[in-house]
Amino acid sequence: MRLCRCGRRDVSPRTCAEPARGSRSRNWPSMATSTICRPGARYSGGPGHSSPRGPETDMRRRALLAGFGASLAVPALAQEALVAGPTYEGLTFPSHGKSIRAIHYTPAGEGRRAAIVMMHGSGARITNRGPWHELAMRFAGDGYQVLTPLFTDAWADDGVRPERMMDAWRHVGSDAIDWLIARGVNRRRTAMFGYSLGSYVAVDGALGNSRAAAAIGLAGGVDVYQPRKPRRRIPVLILRAENDTHVLPRNTAAWIDFLREGNVSVREEVLAGAGHLFTPPQWLEIFERSAAFYGGNIGRIDQDAS
Repeated sequence: MRLCRCGRRDVSPRTCAEPARGSRSRNWPSMATSTICRPGARYSGGPGHSSPRGPETDMRRRALLAGFGASLAVPALAQEALVAGPTYEGLTFPSHGKSIRAIHYTPAGEGRRAAIVMMHGSGARITNRGPWHELAMRFAGDGYQVLTPLFTDAWADDGVRPERMMDAWRHVGSDAIDWLIARGVNRRRTAMFGYSLGSYVAVDGALGNSRAAAAIGLAGGVDVYQPRKPRRRIPVLILRAENDTHVLPRNTAAWIDFLREGNVSVREEVLAGAGHLFTPPQWLEIFERSAAFYGGNIGRIDQDAS
């Protein structure tokens, strides 16, 4: 039996507490799948975790439930909090004159009072299943609000990607940060995260006109797009896939050199043996490295959020 970073017991390889026949959210994006996370449902681990249920597990569970039922000292609300986990819902927000579909993830309780905007890779969809969703659930389980916008709603990707298109996508990221700030998150506790094409959109946008206080770029480089001269100085983590044949490691290194020449504080970490597409254990490693980085800046528990 393994524990995920947030301390919740891993009971199933599924992302959410249980499968369902349909989404309960009226605002759910049209591409929603059949897996939902009920309000208060526990996060069961996501990529890299699997622990099948067996008689011993069920016996322990029955014993625990019996113990809770017999105890008059634990209020009902406290018992409910013991099994609460991160939840999510589909929504839209405006950017670049368009309605941007997104999923908003919320931690159980107050969490870290910090938030992350995640920018997807090329050709991706925003759904409530798969490694992108599971990574967002991990961040929410670690105490962060998370917003995952479908930034191509602002401008459909034509593969050519003129500057106006890239600018529209960067605006989605900064507007997503503003959306979170407007709902009570301190700007110093907001950050960007991006993968592949989204790594450029996230980091380049965060170093531009965004109010984000930190950024992570995963599997990105100068072959994705030529970065702009940084206008802001915030901490950046670049996660480089060692065996990436899509975004070549030398192009990731060139991006890092460019940022450092612009006096940006960049930490580089290498995902040993990883290509451009990641396995479940590699997604877990990505979460752990990212959580350690965010935990040292926007997610610090002792940081003043006033």
